[in-house]
Amino acid sequence: MKILFCAYDRPGQIASGPNAWLQRLVPDLISNYGLDIQTLFVYSGESNKCPTISFFKNNNLPLHLINSNTHNYVEDQVKALMNIVRREHITTLVANLVIPALYATQYLKPYNIPVIGVLHSNDTFYKGVITKFIHGKTKNQLSTAVSVSGYINTICESQNTNIQLLNIPCGTPEVKNSTSLDSQEVFKVIYAGRLVKEAKQVLKLTKAFCDASKVNSNLEFSIYGDGDQEQSIKALIKDEKASKNVILFKALPPSQILNKIQEHRVFTLMSDYEGMPIALMEAMACGVVPVCYVGEGGVDEIIEHGVNGFIVKNRGEDYQEKLQLLVNDRSLWETMSKNARATIQQKYSSKITHQKWFELLNQFKDVKQKPLRIPLRIKLKGALLYYGDNRKPNLKSRSRTWLKSNWMAFRIFVKPRARLRELFK
Repeated sequence: MKILFCAYDRPGQIASGPNAWLQRLVPDLISNYGLDIQTLFVYSGESNKCPTISFFKNNNLPLHLINSNTHNYVEDQVKALMNIVRREHITTLVANLVIPALYATQYLKPYNIPVIGVLHSNDTFYKGVITKFIHGKTKNQLSTAVSVSGYINTICESQNTNIQLLNIPCGTPEVKNSTSLDSQEVFKVIYAGRLVKEAKQVLKLTKAFCDASKVNSNLEFSIYGDGDQEQSIKALIKDEKASKNVILFKALPPSQILNKIQEHRVFTLMSDYEGMPIALMEAMACGVVPVCYVGEGGVDEIIEHGVNGFIVKNRGEDYQEKLQLLVNDRSLWETMSKNARATIQQKYSSKITHQKWFELLNQFKDVKQKPLRIPLRIKLKGALLYYGDNRKPNLKSRSRTWLKSNWMAFRIFVKPRARLRELFK
């Protein structure tokens, strides 16, 4: 059995979420479970500047690359992927969230090569993936869909489907040394994640941090991440005159972020929606108490309100009240901290989730593949996914684009009088 895991990467992208999970899962499945695993990265820019690719190279883990700059269209990426599958005799493909790998399903299924999709969120992109590759036509349906939360799995189960649906959180390593309260008066709160408006709502989070710091000057807030809202966050902190208590830091790689999280007492999310955030699991593994507002998603599956953290009703008054409650009641914080760690140890540790992945992959060890034949043309039909679905234009569209950019040259060529007028200008 030879397994191929797929992922995206780009220069400057600190590995978080799905790629942080991949950096932990794949080496463990190889070294501790004896699986034969290779990885495939669809990347842009220079590969030596891509952090997850560099991690796999530096650890001598087998990998393959598809440059999206030279393979611009999804069809070309599908064909390149299939060539790797055939050349390496891959027997199981973990498409993860990679678009060409998802589209390869219809070409691999006839040859008994199972394809596993991983659903990390319930945003518009993933809802499109569910519609097309789980609830869609039989030829496009995945062999197995792994949801990182029960909430996403429920969406998958909302329509009848023949594919295997599983709920396996990404998980996080257990941490030996947990955070603890010290005699210092400063009570530290952390957010770690993407600095984006969609889903994460980092500007509303920053405003909530600024407002809370004005109510209690002994609260200190750290924001770790990268994204397109970095400058807006800096400007907001400055406008709110909160730069002493609210500090923005650059994103850290998975190997360093746990140490920083341990320096804090509370972890906060203020998202409109979430799957099962890895940063949240990392924080709870450290004994950092979660105080989170989330519109919809799987966060309430891991946070038991009032037991191992708080799920607040809003980003304002209720959030500030719950923070103050933990600041004032040391015993409550210590109890919640212990319960948060226990939650990870019992249900969400990498040891547990990696075992589930091994059991899933092991299901396909006896599947007999047929010799893979790659079609001359890759044809993809149906609605485009929300982003990244850059398909090759058909002949009619290419002709229209060519005429728009070459209209004058074409007109001069087909009309001699126009050619003469151009000549005597």
